[in-house]
Amino acid sequence: MGEWDGDGTPVRFDKIRFGADGRVALLFNSGRVFEGTAVAEETSLTLYVPGGPIHYRQWSIEAFEAGYGYTFENLVLDGVSYVRQTSGA
Repeated sequence: MGEWDGDGTPVRFDKIRFGADGRVALLFNSGRVFEGTAVAEETSLTLYVPGGPIHYRQWSIEAFEAGYGYTFENLVLDGVSYVRQTSGA
């Protein structure tokens, strides 16, 4: 649940937003937004969005500290990382 930022690469979405109800939104640099449903099964994740579905064989969330009270989480989808800040000013 929450919003994760990508690396700005034009061929991928810039942000991914998950809702508590299983909804997902893919936000692209161009302003396009694809909305649909996310289904997680053990280590795989499928996003049912227009132009999809998009299937990821491996997904994980990895927490890390950046110092000075800042903590982040990486959402890794088949080796591509999206990040969000979880604490800090």
